[in-house]
Amino acid sequence: MTKSLITLLGALVSIAVVALAVVFGVLPLAGQAFAAQESTTLATTTNHTYENQIAELQKQKARKSEIDASVAALRGQIPADPRLDEVFDIIGRSAQSAGVTITSAVRGDLTAFVARTAPISAGPAAAAEKKAQPAPQPTPQPTAPSGPVADANSTAKATTNAAGQTSQAGGAGTSATSVPGSAGSGRQQIPITIAVTAPDMTAVQAFLDGLRGSDRLLAVDKVTVHPDPGGPKIQIDLFAFVSPDATSGAAAK
Repeated sequence: MTKSLITLLGALVSIAVVALAVVFGVLPLAGQAFAAQESTTLATTTNHTYENQIAELQKQKARKSEIDASVAALRGQIPADPRLDEVFDIIGRSAQSAGVTITSAVRGDLTAFVARTAPISAGPAAAAEKKAQPAPQPTPQPTAPSGPVADANSTAKATTNAAGQTSQAGGAGTSATSVPGSAGSGRQQIPITIAVTAPDMTAVQAFLDGLRGSDRLLAVDKVTVHPDPGGPKIQIDLFAFVSPDATSGAAAK
């Protein structure tokens, strides 16, 4: 073996050793360095977000007395009984003032108050997301038993149905106005759905402002707009609230 060949082999071995060192030593360290840099950037962004939230909370804390007064004023607009005639009067006056035409106004049943902690998604993106959700799968039904067990189940079901019919018959004469007294203390709500036709969206906004600016607290929960050549058709879902233990001036009207 000549001296030049030995030198060439030594150079190749050295290059191979350096390449292995880069692959197994330098590259993992470089990857860890990039990962650490990404974590640092993420932590910085998160800290900025928390700082903004803290600053906003501090602003709200400085306005606490103002917010408390506003909440107290809104609570004063909740009566102790439904008084739906007042609600529909507000709807009619707001429609007349805004120049919109009411095509229907339907009230729902008086139910327990449910707090909404997040806004309802609306618009084309929300509709597409709802359409993309998989349809619920039917729940498998158990096989009906036979023999003595089936007879016992039939007897129990008949007794339950009879008790339910008796309960419904006993409460058939109860009106919506008398529900708060029978339901006891606690806030309640009445869903109302309104369909209107408006000349333009400015009139729709004026109608919504009229609902929100009344002397009775009405919460607009959802607004659905359907474009139409004769003017936009709007469906508005809102809530009228009832507080059986209200002692405010609104309850005394």
